[in-house]
Amino acid sequence: MKKDGIDDLPAATPTAAELWDWPLAKRTRWLARSFGVTPRKSLSQSFLINDPAAERLAGMVAELGAPGIVEIGGGLGALTVPLVRTAPKLIVYEIDPLLCEALTHLLSPAGERAKLVGGDFLEADPAADGAGDGWVAMGNLPYSVTTPILEKLFLGPPAWKTLLVMVQKEFAQRMAAGPGSRTYGSLSVFARFYCHEIQPVMELKPGSFWPQPKVSSSVVRLDLREGAHEAVKDAGRFFEVVRGAFGYRRKTLLRALATAAPMGASEEEIAAGIAAAGLDPKQRPETLGIEEFAALAEGVAKAVESAGEKGL
Repeated sequence: MKKDGIDDLPAATPTAAELWDWPLAKRTRWLARSFGVTPRKSLSQSFLINDPAAERLAGMVAELGAPGIVEIGGGLGALTVPLVRTAPKLIVYEIDPLLCEALTHLLSPAGERAKLVGGDFLEADPAADGAGDGWVAMGNLPYSVTTPILEKLFLGPPAWKTLLVMVQKEFAQRMAAGPGSRTYGSLSVFARFYCHEIQPVMELKPGSFWPQPKVSSSVVRLDLREGAHEAVKDAGRFFEVVRGAFGYRRKTLLRALATAAPMGASEEEIAAGIAAAGLDPKQRPETLGIEEFAALAEGVAKAVESAGEKGL
């Protein structure tokens, strides 16, 4: 957002309804000036000022026909305004008190259709705040807490229908990557475990934000599974094997897992588990899909259990 042009903003306080019809960059400037908002690096605050992108994202949400929407990090209302125009119900979370003041003014015409919750989304209870199964959650997620927020959303409650999240482009690429890709890793497996569809839908250059970040952003649509992935019998040991394998991704599968020792397994037990899963010990971890990791986790678990029984 340009620093010039501040003087062309009206001195009188516009109504919230009037602000809804302002161009996004102008509205953002007015709200920042009027409520004393200075973007805080500690909260990774960069505000969307791209009108077409905001409208397009709100349109994507509207097409899903969800009974309600949760927005994580309302900021200065770039997405809040187009969302509240069509959402049956909207719950907005914002951690910054100054931004909460701005959003309170901005949301006033929405009445009971919109609810603002001040505080950290990671400590919130969306279900208790009124969100229900089949709702959509969306937001521009700060990089430092992107993974914890996604984990909270994946685990619920409620059982979300779809997530539409704006993240750093590199993070989106890793999340959407498939086996064999250079960017495929534990994050990719983590996302695919919970989502049956992962689809990047929009890329945003730094100029779409104020202040401009140093990296591009991507919006990713995540359609969640109903229940656990059918191939995984025990999520705990599955993720232990996945983390162990990718913790040493330059090593072969056998060497990586022998070093990580998931479930306390010895190298011999790891080798037996790999063989039971029908895998090659010289494979690289990034060549395995969820089904193969699931078979591997079960193979290692059985090898450890068998060795324990023999030792009795």
